Amino acid sequence: MKYCQQTTLSHPLSKRFPQHLSEINLIIREEGGGEYPFNKEVALKLDKVKDSSENPHIKKMKSMDMVLGIKDENNNLSSLIVDFKLDCKNAVNISESDCRDKIKHSKILLFGSGISVYNKYVFIFNNALLEISRRIISQRLTNASAEVLSINEFKANYF
Repeated sequence: MKYCQQTTLSHPLSKRFPQHLSEINLIIREEGGGEYPFNKEVALKLDKVKDSSENPHIKKMKSMDMVLGIKDENNNLSSLIVDFKLDCKNAVNISESDCRDKIKHSKILLFGSGISVYNKYVFIFNNALLEISRRIISQRLTNASAEVLSINEFKANYF
């Protein structure tokens, strides 16, 4: 599965909230990252979509930081949800319930769009915490298909 700008831009939430589409490099900067390897690829900022809702229950939900469209070689489309943990100082403090809630609530936000949510959920950490974060996330989210990547691994895997 690789990034698909057309799927990202044509997603019903992107059409409803075009003001929350942003270049991925800008999202990385906002989330505390220092590497900006992307060109002009865009993603939808889920936190902003959630905050723009008029529904008070949705506003209280947790969400992953961004969603982007991906497709496989057969043009099957999916939404990939991504959370940045770039400002995390200690991976031991990662909350299992927080991660699970972010995944669950993001899937609820995206439900009914006609584009399924991809079965892997990406958490991006800074390089210094990458290995310990992989271990901790895999232990705490045993049933979730969480994938812990660096910014450059994320680009290599999905772009």
